[in-house]
Parts: sequence; structure tokens; C-alpha cells
Amino acid sequence: MACKYAKRTDEYHGWECTITEGACMFLLPDQDTCAEQYGEVEHTERWKKEHETD
Repeated sequence: MACKYAKRTDEYHGWECTITEGACMFLLPDQDTCAEQYGEVEHTERWKKEHETD
């Protein structure tokens, strides 16, 4: 679990999303789950692997 768009704010507020510039919707950022839930699936590594062309 991780998200390349999340950045740590401080010990009280947790994580900020660099795409929305707001608080991360998850206690622990999870890029795949977030992308699927909010329709930004092209940002996930899973999506890239499924759609990559050789």
C-alpha cells in the first residue's frame, strides 16, 4: 500500500493528496484503491501493467 501522490503533512493531520491538494481520503494512502474509488484508474501501476504494449 502506497501512493506516489500522497505526501506526509505532520503527525496530527496525516497525508495530503498532491492531485486534489486536500487531505488524503485514507488513513494510509493506497493508490490503487483510491484510483478505483474515484475513477482515476490510469494513475495506478496495476492499470499501466494491464494496458502496456510491448
